Amino acid sequence: MSDWIVQANPKMYDVHAAVETSRADWWRTPRYRKEISVGDRIWLQIVGPHDPGIYYIASFTSLPYEKPDSEFGSWHSDIQYDYRIQPPLLRVEALADCVLGQFRPLRGFQGTMARVPEDIVARLLHLTEGRRVPLDHAGPSPRDADVNGAITRHNLTVRQELKAAIRELSPNDFELLVTKLLAALGFEVEHTGQSGDGGVDAVAVLSLSGLTSVLTRVQAKRWTNPVSSPTVRELRGALRVDERGLIVTTAEFTIDAKKEAEAEGKARIGLIGGEELVRLCVEHGIGVEERKVSLIELDPLTLTSIDDSPKQSL
Repeated sequence: MSDWIVQANPKMYDVHAAVETSRADWWRTPRYRKEISVGDRIWLQIVGPHDPGIYYIASFTSLPYEKPDSEFGSWHSDIQYDYRIQPPLLRVEALADCVLGQFRPLRGFQGTMARVPEDIVARLLHLTEGRRVPLDHAGPSPRDADVNGAITRHNLTVRQELKAAIRELSPNDFELLVTKLLAALGFEVEHTGQSGDGGVDAVAVLSLSGLTSVLTRVQAKRWTNPVSSPTVRELRGALRVDERGLIVTTAEFTIDAKKEAEAEGKARIGLIGGEELVRLCVEHGIGVEERKVSLIELDPLTLTSIDDSPKQSL
């Protein structure tokens, strides 16, 4: 099985609307006609100025075939939408990754389709673990599609609003948010603030079944620009033997920063970027609340059914 990445321009085709209408679709495949196989996986990237990134995973259900009368070109392949990536793997997250950042098609290449190498596939699968929501191939009813689409759009909007709200926090409040999140993840956390100890903002301890514990020194960076490798080295310099480091930021991380954090022979530094921070906050109910929606369904049988239960006198 091969993996492919394809582009969708929302000005030309509304993929979200297509998915809500039907799980079956077709895609223009003017190139690689002799290389495409049924069952090949498709990473569907939506481009454009508004949150570009990979939103869906699909698969080919036919070999390329000729359709001469189509305005989109003569060669097409049938596809089916298999997964929604929720939240989507946005371009800013992909480019900040030390592996994906090197893959040109994720930088907004001008083309409809490209093959995905095995190392990139492995990284895509890793980063979308827990984010791949299976789609029912039968497809929703039009009414359910409207409801599900509205919920999806609403949740995406709230995630964006949450990310903006986090960026507006004061430095101290952002540090408190990070300590609250770490506590929700199972750490015992102490907020140290401006300690002057290598810029450490919090100290967190994760106990493993009472057998051992790992002390982690945390930096909280409410930044707009990506965090670079000198920041990683600075935190590592503040660590003692058997300690770990963690950097949490509202931005993302440069490729060099990620390489430095995972460098062999050095203390590992954990990294949580802006998109992952928002995902974790939503997962643990920090900054958001889940609202239950009641839906009514028509039940015509109850219009004429007789209630045989005893009646009370008025």
